[in-house]
Amino acid sequence: FKGAGMVLNEGGDGSLDDGRQQFGIEVTQKVPLWLRVISTGEPGHGSMPPVASSVNRLIRAMANLQEHEFTPRIVPAVDAYFKAIAPTAAPHWRAAFADMARTVQDRGALLRLQLESPGSAALTRNACSITMLEGSGKINVVPPQAAAQLDCRLLPDQDHAAFIAELERTFNDPGIRIEKIMGFTAAVSPMDHPLYRTLVDVTRRRYPQASIVPRVSTGFTDSHFFRDLGIASYGYSP
Repeated sequence: FKGAGMVLNEGGDGSLDDGRQQFGIEVTQKVPLWLRVISTGEPGHGSMPPVASSVNRLIRAMANLQEHEFTPRIVPAVDAYFKAIAPTAAPHWRAAFADMARTVQDRGALLRLQLESPGSAALTRNACSITMLEGSGKINVVPPQAAAQLDCRLLPDQDHAAFIAELERTFNDPGIRIEKIMGFTAAVSPMDHPLYRTLVDVTRRRYPQASIVPRVSTGFTDSHFFRDLGIASYGYSP
């Protein structure tokens, strides 16, 4: 990509909600951290259930994770996003979006946001989804090892090592170890850039009443790789 100055990519959005037109130009993303959680124990036969096993320990650790509440906090890019969409948000969210640092301190408000807009709620804190489970290859065998794979998405300023340490405290089991499968770095493309300004100008000509905001994506795209190379990259999906 030598000589490439900018990238236009997937990742943004365009929507019509109750007559309100809104476009989000993606400038940054939550950071993916994919992990494998491995539990070990004595193997045996399914007819003689042990007091503890690799599977039991893994289930307990995953239950702890499900009950764990990651602390909500609003990073600058997310704050800018919510402030930008506040004027055109549903009436009952306008004041809340204008001051999300205060809003996320209300657990009830955060739960309502998660129920109404899971993607918006995901921008307010780190999160992990349990997506894959591995155990015995036979129904009558207690395995020596069981594992789970986690799709964790971190706020852009989150240190990976500190987050993994938080998970270890949550699992609270020395018989469990965590392996990193993949972990990206955080990267943001500037709004003061010719491509971003062009997207805003063209969109405004086509949709003069639309709200146009910088978007933070909960998912990730190839823009990450370009941003790491110093190439401005924007997600736009009209």
